Amino acid sequence: MKPSAPRTAVVLYLGAMVLIHTIVFWNVRKQIQKGYSDFAIYYCAASIVRQGLGHQLYDESVQFMVQEEFAPEVPIRRGALPYTHPPIEALFFAPFSYLSYVQAFVLWDVLNIAMLVALPFLLRPYLPQLQSYSPLLWLLASLAFFPIFFALVQGQDAILLLFLYAMAFISIKKQRPVLAGALLALGLFKFHLVLPFVLLLLVQRRKRILYGFIPVAMALAVISAFIVGVKGLMSYPRYVLHLEEIMGRGAIVPADMPNLRGILHLLPLSESHKTPLPLIFSLALVVFAAWTCRIADHADSSHLKFSLAMIVTVLVSYHAMGYDLSMLMLPVFLTSDQLLNKDRIGGLPDVAVACGIAALFFSPLQLLLLMRYNRLALLGWLILVWMSAIARMISRMDAEAGSLSRRVQPARSLF
Repeated sequence: MKPSAPRTAVVLYLGAMVLIHTIVFWNVRKQIQKGYSDFAIYYCAASIVRQGLGHQLYDESVQFMVQEEFAPEVPIRRGALPYTHPPIEALFFAPFSYLSYVQAFVLWDVLNIAMLVALPFLLRPYLPQLQSYSPLLWLLASLAFFPIFFALVQGQDAILLLFLYAMAFISIKKQRPVLAGALLALGLFKFHLVLPFVLLLLVQRRKRILYGFIPVAMALAVISAFIVGVKGLMSYPRYVLHLEEIMGRGAIVPADMPNLRGILHLLPLSESHKTPLPLIFSLALVVFAAWTCRIADHADSSHLKFSLAMIVTVLVSYHAMGYDLSMLMLPVFLTSDQLLNKDRIGGLPDVAVACGIAALFFSPLQLLLLMRYNRLALLGWLILVWMSAIARMISRMDAEAGSLSRRVQPARSLF
């Protein structure tokens, strides 16, 4: 097989996935125009805030009234598609509410694609093995990743979180932990997909990130209080928990969550066990990741440790939908760069990581699990195996570094 043959095969595979996504998008384009997508929640929240009704942001009757104004042709929606994010994000989307719904949706997707276009140019200096690949191939890979396509179709904010994670990674590589902390704090509009990651960074003795994280987080909290009032901000957790309890309108479905909560939900367990078990297993997984990252002192494992922390964050998050896996595009880039390093000795973990990436890019599987069977949580098993293989790679690199250190030490003692 010629050296270019594998690259050609990858391009064809990714192109096939993009073609599938294009066909799906074409079939749902009219529903998007009518307001079926999740972007309706951001446009609705932005409209409420722009009209000076921030104190009613979490009033479902107000949400439904506003959604009926710009999306009256959604018969399956008998109530509001609830806005569950922090108040600060509604302010972020406020400028979009000056446009029509369709115009705002298109603008938001264009901005998301612009962030995807920027990623290769930002990351390439830190991923030497991927530098020889065209930025167009990077973009093709991003668009072939089903969670990213799903986020674009839904008008979700997951790609913004991916971009912030990428910028935080770059800041850490530049030895600017304070900036990294500030960037991660800006991602608190999905706090459940940020806080576990920050905890794992602290385990790696990156305490200086708190100097950027805490002030920005406090500033966002203050702004949120101005938007909805102190009382509204204090009642926000109760509002989210209320939605978790009712789950009647399909807004929160554990069977569609590719994380530990979703995995355990599909097991034949009693209801009394389905609440504590996700917490217990999540704590165990965080401890496992913390221990793996702590003992991995080899400099080359930094990309893998960052990836492991991101993947574990997704698995332990209480609420993670298919589009939230968009953030895993960064671990895909980081781990791929490691796999392409010809100086490394491959092994079973490398094969498992490569197979995990290939499987995550097989869109028909995710389409079937999500659209046909409503069992996207089964994808969590694949992510769990992928995470385990990365952890094994980290441990092996640490062992190799320790062995090399022991061989070098006697030589130093001669001088």
